Amino acid sequence: MAVMSSRDGKTIDLAAVFPAKGDSRRPPDWWGRALLYVAIAVFLSVFVWRSWGKVDFVVLDVIIALFIALAIEPLVIRLVRHGWKRGAASAVSLIGLIVASLALLALFGNMFVQQVISMARGFPGLYDDFARSLAAQTGWRLPAKESLGGEILKNIQTSWITNFAGQAVSTTVSMLGALLNLLTVAMVTFYVSAAGPKMRRSLCQWMAPTAQRRFLLGWTTVQDQISGFLFSRSILALINAVCMSIFLVAIHVPYWLPLALFCGLTSQFIPTVGTYIGGALPVLFAWASNGLGYGLAVLVFIVVYQQIENLLLAPKISERTMDLNPAVAFLCVLVFGAIFGALGAFLALPVTASLQSIFKVYTRRYELVDSPLMSDPNPVRKSKVVEGAEAFNERVIKPVSERMPRAVRGSSARVPVDEEVARMQRELYAEHQRSSSDGDDNGDGVDESRTVAIPKNALSGHGAGKHLNGVEPGAGHRDDASHRDDAAREDDTMHRDGAGHRDDGTPTNPRSGWRR
Repeated sequence: MAVMSSRDGKTIDLAAVFPAKGDSRRPPDWWGRALLYVAIAVFLSVFVWRSWGKVDFVVLDVIIALFIALAIEPLVIRLVRHGWKRGAASAVSLIGLIVASLALLALFGNMFVQQVISMARGFPGLYDDFARSLAAQTGWRLPAKESLGGEILKNIQTSWITNFAGQAVSTTVSMLGALLNLLTVAMVTFYVSAAGPKMRRSLCQWMAPTAQRRFLLGWTTVQDQISGFLFSRSILALINAVCMSIFLVAIHVPYWLPLALFCGLTSQFIPTVGTYIGGALPVLFAWASNGLGYGLAVLVFIVVYQQIENLLLAPKISERTMDLNPAVAFLCVLVFGAIFGALGAFLALPVTASLQSIFKVYTRRYELVDSPLMSDPNPVRKSKVVEGAEAFNERVIKPVSERMPRAVRGSSARVPVDEEVARMQRELYAEHQRSSSDGDDNGDGVDESRTVAIPKNALSGHGAGKHLNGVEPGAGHRDDASHRDDAAREDDTMHRDGAGHRDDGTPTNPRSGWRR
């Protein structure tokens, strides 16, 4: 033991500061690695925090490109199955998407901009018409337009005029930046889609077989969620916008194109209340321009179309719906929209569903305990309202639902599973069952390996050439006692269930102390 004396006669034990190997005061071997990992994590966190403002647009472009690549993956796979090279299939799919977007802009872009400008210019007159209609129908009087203008002028800052030139320059720079972002997204999308299998092989070669299966299952589930969601929602939004446009043109409501597009996009990409938010604007414009009757007509059309979409269109178009709680989905849209803007709100649902799928793949679920908190209490007696609702459901709702096509029933809860995903799930489940049956489980259900006593002289000098069971490495046989012990151990393992019990219910946990 290293001891150093001081002038006052006190001694300092250096071994307490740097204990030798084998000393009880020495920290475990993993302590140094843990400190190194913590230091690396802190350094990376500080680096990301300081540099995030400079690279956030690149990260956002990569995320958008990844989503687009996953969305066009089914089309690429279909072309590859017909003999196309993957690079050519990815290029054709991406170019087709760009051409379709440009065609829509060429057909309706000019009309859309003109109607939006006309809507902005005609808003004062529209406000007067709406105020007169509301006063005539209900007696409520809105504030005069002149008073609203005064309130707006009070809030206008003189610095806005001086900053107009700077805003013009920044707008030009923003347009150039947006063009650069579009080119970046297109390029990254092509390379991610063209190198799909190669990229997955490069990632999987660093994983164990079980981790590879989990990774591929998560990838397949996320890809299915994103591609199915974007495809189905885009088609439903297009159908909604077309039907709304036809109806608004038929009843001569102005600005029908921006109103229909707003209604179609909002109703599909905002869960639960998107239909009502998207339909409120057409109802108000129809009421203000043509009267209360036209506003009610638009409201009735929205309600009827929503029922047709839920019962007939959505089950056939969106076969693989997302299994998301409506409240969670709505909150995710609000959070992502507040953080990342309109694009975040647009991608909130597929991102949330992907995270939920990954969480289900990489986590283990257990059996629930018996507790009254797990379910609602049994009713003591039924009220008249409940009896009436049950009678209505039994005599009206149930007969109507039984006569509906099978594809229509339960469209919100029907989530079919792809055959490839089901096969990967079965493989993971079988492998998990094998790994669980190889070892013993303790009373809490935590997997642990069998505790084996190490012979006293197994690591000594004269026993260094033997295994832990005392047999030479090259020995080709063992004694009869060893065979009997192995046979008994195998028989015990074969007759043990996953909870650590034998077939007759006797615990087999070696720590229990009363093993049979």
